[in-house]
Amino acid sequence: MAEYRIGLGVTGGIAAYKAIEVMRHLQKAGCEVSVAMTRHATEFVRPLTFRALTDRHVIVDDYDPANPDPIAHINFSQEIDLLLIVPATANIIAKFANGIADDFLSSTYLASTAPVLIAPAMNVTMWEHAATQRNLERLKADGVRFVDPVAGELACKTVGTGKLEDVENIVRQALTVLSEPPAVAGGLRVSQRSAGGTIIGRSGNGAVLSDGEVKPPATAGGSDLAGEHILITVGGTREAIDPVRFISNHSSGKMGFAVAAAARDRGAKVTVVAASTSVEPPDGIELIRAISAQEMFDAVMEKVADATVFIGAAAVADYAPANVADMKIKKEGKDGFLLELKKTPDILSEVSKRRSGRQLVIGFAAETNDVIEYAKSKMAKKNLDMVIANDITAQGAGFNTDTNIATILTPQGETALGLMSKRALADKILDEIINLRRSNPANAARSGNS
Repeated sequence: MAEYRIGLGVTGGIAAYKAIEVMRHLQKAGCEVSVAMTRHATEFVRPLTFRALTDRHVIVDDYDPANPDPIAHINFSQEIDLLLIVPATANIIAKFANGIADDFLSSTYLASTAPVLIAPAMNVTMWEHAATQRNLERLKADGVRFVDPVAGELACKTVGTGKLEDVENIVRQALTVLSEPPAVAGGLRVSQRSAGGTIIGRSGNGAVLSDGEVKPPATAGGSDLAGEHILITVGGTREAIDPVRFISNHSSGKMGFAVAAAARDRGAKVTVVAASTSVEPPDGIELIRAISAQEMFDAVMEKVADATVFIGAAAVADYAPANVADMKIKKEGKDGFLLELKKTPDILSEVSKRRSGRQLVIGFAAETNDVIEYAKSKMAKKNLDMVIANDITAQGAGFNTDTNIATILTPQGETALGLMSKRALADKILDEIINLRRSNPANAARSGNS
């Protein structure tokens, strides 16, 4: 029996045909998909298409005599683990935000307790309109997730944000939501069955069955990073003052481990050099522990020659005590204490200097002000292929959160991203790595590098 049940809602936009691709990817990932369509959606794609591919009745109107279930909006909504809307028009977003239930899909939204993930697609002016943005914020406050549209040429021939996100990324984000614990994903009914027993909840590793078995989460099963060896630094380094005390920072390792897990799921070989972290590392990776900046530098230099991509996600201390005391420093008789610091090795710069061939070097810029300007400066000074910049003071971003808000900078430009899970951001970063490969497959030598 399918591990996950997904209710796929299709609304009346030109991108409706892409819902077919989304459905097929979900089916390949082991999901059971039930489809509901608005009346206008049927003008773009016939329900027969979805019925043929799912072997299930496609609901447009629950009062239709052909509908086998007279209260379908209740039963449909209670049998799913995720309500996924692809594409979502401005109209359906407005209905959801304001509690309007005048068709099957909007009634299902109100009747469902499952997590909701929405992939909007519309004209750029409609997307940027104050009313649409107000509705988006209201839904986000209600716990609804979004796969934000991307910039590009739209069906109306204008250029701007409003284009449906890539199918593969929509599917990845849907599966990510499904694999999250109930407190994050929004709850889970106990009615879903699996061969091993009734699903009673979810752990970070998948569905927890009533017999104690942990079933791994479905993944997109992709291999678009096959052949890549990604070396990632994670966590916050600790610089000893004496055997008891140290200098460190608030890094938890969540973002770096999210990138590692996403890269693993997409077929890459992954090596992680981790300093101090507050979360467990993902399975299926090579893990090397290195607590101080010097230890991390040494571990990275030992491994980097074998990597095709280096991602510096760790919060490495810029300075360390110049002299580490052999014994605990006592405070008796001292009103103050002067600590002399010395610079630590710049891992990112050194990796960039040493690289050759197709190796990509990527950094993070966690800032509190002038975020983009500092990120641009970092990319230029250290000759990086990409920088992920974020304002750690922004609500929902920064250390020890499950979400992030970032801007991805590459030589081709900037991509500002809204609030999303760190796993979703990880996939965005990996998508950009693939884009860098496509834009310059040979990854020609850069100035100063061979």
